[in-house]
Amino acid sequence: MLLKKIGAKSKDYLVLFLKTSSIHGLNHLVAPRRHICEICLWLFVLIISIFGSIYLSQTTWLRYQSSPTVVSMDRDMYAWNTTFPCVTICNDQKVDPAKLEQFIQSRDVKDKGELKAFLLALANATFTSFDTIPIYKDVDPTQYLDILLSISTGFKPSLTIGVLGRDLEIIPTITEMGLCYAINSKVAVYNSPNYLKAKRWDMIKDQNDSLMVHPLDGEVFAHIMNLSSSYYVYVHGPLEGPDIASKYQHSPKMFYMKIYVTAITVYTSPEAASLTIGQRRCRFAHENNLTHFAVYSYTYCKMECRARLCLKYCKCLPYFYRAIGDEKICDIEGLHCLAKHKDALYKLRDNRGQKISCGCLPICEDVNYVIQSNDIQEWFLGTNLQWGIASYPRMRYRRDIIFGFTDLLVAVGGMAGLFLGCSVLSFLEIIYFLTLRLFYYTRTNLRN
Repeated sequence: MLLKKIGAKSKDYLVLFLKTSSIHGLNHLVAPRRHICEICLWLFVLIISIFGSIYLSQTTWLRYQSSPTVVSMDRDMYAWNTTFPCVTICNDQKVDPAKLEQFIQSRDVKDKGELKAFLLALANATFTSFDTIPIYKDVDPTQYLDILLSISTGFKPSLTIGVLGRDLEIIPTITEMGLCYAINSKVAVYNSPNYLKAKRWDMIKDQNDSLMVHPLDGEVFAHIMNLSSSYYVYVHGPLEGPDIASKYQHSPKMFYMKIYVTAITVYTSPEAASLTIGQRRCRFAHENNLTHFAVYSYTYCKMECRARLCLKYCKCLPYFYRAIGDEKICDIEGLHCLAKHKDALYKLRDNRGQKISCGCLPICEDVNYVIQSNDIQEWFLGTNLQWGIASYPRMRYRRDIIFGFTDLLVAVGGMAGLFLGCSVLSFLEIIYFLTLRLFYYTRTNLRN
């Protein structure tokens, strides 16, 4: 008997809601003297309308989640500064003969010539040449990096930056090509020997800002003079670094190389920066999801991908990667194992030629440099390098919001209004009938 009364009151309450609701079509379901066919027709129309509203609203939501940004162009070249080109220089001669000889004499080994050949091969080996390292087991793999740093050639050239009077810092950095030296970079310090040796993972707040130039500064060039050997030079943005697959320029010893570039800048507006990573499809340096690097960059992400492949193929990492937890540094057998997979590690493609998915996103604040000219000539005064911006960019790219949260609300509200004729008040009515109105309705019936 009690259950029948509760069922009857619940039915009356539902009819009350359907009669008074501002959502179009609901009142026709409970209007008096309606044929069953009319009720079924209106029920069908309501179901179709609800489905259409939900489907189109879901499509709009997916658009907001996947592509709410657009890349536009700024053309006022005098309204912004451009980052001076960053370079990373890697010496061909990575080992100082005097330091190497001193180190070998300090070691108690039977065959010093064998140790010398091993260290020279190790210092110059990369993913493409690990198989050239001779077998030598008297050196602990965890000491490879420290030994190579102790016998590395010095890098103390003369560096000038034209008429600006600014000092550029030369930062030693560990790369996939061994020990290199970065200039005007903001991320190289996170791979520097001192940072790695201190086992740091924190962001460095007090480092110098990158050098910025303006069209009114005129032609600005940097000069490095008296390099100790032939070298490879990589030109990149301030928040990026080189990897084994990056493009480079090579200069023999006793040559003067002049590199002139133009810049293409991509930056993100504050509004777009407030979106999630998946929405803007780029990452800032502090939005790091890498386990072997303290900051994020696109090339660091590719290096992280290679590190995962090294662990997958050979259960170890080459000495220039940072080992985490119980990860091992590769010994000679491990390096020779990596050489068997050098194509996959270098090109990041599998045996079928398919690109290996690394999940790497571009950085949100990026500067790409396009080399316009590379002039190299023999120079009897030493091995020198000059680089700079040949022509200032006349436009830059801006990542901005084209479909924001307000647009999402308007679109979803339009769908609800088009199909059901409802508004925000209609949804508040539903909440009202499920809470406050239901409470007083129940209390009144209990009293009666």
